[in-house]
Amino acid sequence: MNTVNDVEVVVVGAGLTGLAATAFLAQQGVRVLTVDQHPGTSVHPKARLVNVRSMELYRALGVESEVRAAGEPNRGFQVAGTLAGDWETWIEPPADESDAAGLSPTVAYSCDQQRLEPILLRYARERGATVRFDTTAVLTDPIEGRPTVTLHGRGGEETVVRARFVIAADGARSSIRTQLGIALRGEKVEGESVSAVFRAYLEPALRGRQVNAIMCRDAAAFLFARGTENDRSWQLGTYLRPGWEALAPDALSDKLIEVIRAATGLPGLRPVIEDTARWTTGAYVADRFRVGPVFLVGDAIHVMPPYGGFGGNTGVQDAHNLAWKIAAVCRGDAADALLDSYESERRPIVELTVAQALLRSQKTPGQAPPEAQIDAISIALGFQYGRDGGVPVEDPVSPSGEPGTRAPHVRLADGRSTIDLLDPVRFTLIGPNTSRVLRELTEHPTDLVAAAPVDTSVIDSSQRKRWEGIYETDRTEGLLVRPDGIIQARIGTSSDLHAVLRSCLQLRSE
Repeated sequence: MNTVNDVEVVVVGAGLTGLAATAFLAQQGVRVLTVDQHPGTSVHPKARLVNVRSMELYRALGVESEVRAAGEPNRGFQVAGTLAGDWETWIEPPADESDAAGLSPTVAYSCDQQRLEPILLRYARERGATVRFDTTAVLTDPIEGRPTVTLHGRGGEETVVRARFVIAADGARSSIRTQLGIALRGEKVEGESVSAVFRAYLEPALRGRQVNAIMCRDAAAFLFARGTENDRSWQLGTYLRPGWEALAPDALSDKLIEVIRAATGLPGLRPVIEDTARWTTGAYVADRFRVGPVFLVGDAIHVMPPYGGFGGNTGVQDAHNLAWKIAAVCRGDAADALLDSYESERRPIVELTVAQALLRSQKTPGQAPPEAQIDAISIALGFQYGRDGGVPVEDPVSPSGEPGTRAPHVRLADGRSTIDLLDPVRFTLIGPNTSRVLRELTEHPTDLVAAAPVDTSVIDSSQRKRWEGIYETDRTEGLLVRPDGIIQARIGTSSDLHAVLRSCLQLRSE
């Protein structure tokens, strides 16, 4: 048996959320070990939509171009009898997936999870993270002191790891959540679904048309384009028919081929099925997101229907909120009390998002959204941490610039965004280059805060009003922005920057 003591964080689970957590921690310079019981990254597409907020996070990692190369733009959603028939209804992509939205330096994209995960894995390893597959993890001392995790390799080898923190990213059936006695609360979505990833020549049905997703009524099934135009696969999604429950995998594949033929409108089609999956869903949120030094992220704390593509993006954003806080505590820059804000900030956003996904699951594609539905762009970019009551989102088209909101995008004349000026590892003080506080910070730099003075003459003329309403006001010498891109405070002429930092990091006054 080996013993490892030089790890600061153990991440259990190397799916999308676990690898995102690993990448964000590695970006922060944290010594992280990630383990997963599977032999490698996902082989099933699972999540596909990367919303605009997640794309901003990948941009800050420096992998935005890789994500784009591995995916393609969203072409919207169609409704028809079959793929080969006339397409009756086109549902355009949400506003946050359009360049016209103008609210971010990037846009949402379609990138299959099994293509995205290797990008995050490579990034994390290049920055020193250790990731082991074919390895199960058992939490043996979860609550007091340094948590201990025992790792069991597929070949029988055993390793004991003592870490400062553990992040459970082990999915909806999280063994760590169960071990800690944390319950999920919510409601089940009735029925069981089945999906099949397949390859087939569908041009006779497409006839030059392009589609990302289509509801095929004649087969009671959905078809999703996967991969890219140069490496195209498809995914069938449908409900588990009566009598299919006990079928062996080969027999189930035969049944799914029949549904694929009905959905495509090509009765002679011979699809090659590469993978199948059965799944149920619901709308659940965990009672607790943390027990001592153990934190839960992603599907371990929230389960939601796939409608709207919120699940994977919410998990990635859980990890992003947590990573910089753990890093600050590990470096000694912050007190452990900072970590309490993970649940207090994320819970209202998670509960809202789960409710919105459930609401979307209850309507027919093409049906007008119900009054209670919040548009996707507000959820992605308008969320607000620490709001006292009410719905924790604002209209990102008219951002308030208040603490707890995302620092807004303003385009500079050289094509960059104010978001590109933010340091993903340190706090950033951003404001006009005439700011006294920014000038003092530039002259007397600190390891905790990066200075980002902006020459207002390079603000794009179409963006000046937006800049002046957020970053350069009568009461603002600059905005103090956290490493996760969230506004911490407005710094005024009489503000004590270091006192604001101490308060944020839960440090005692000197």
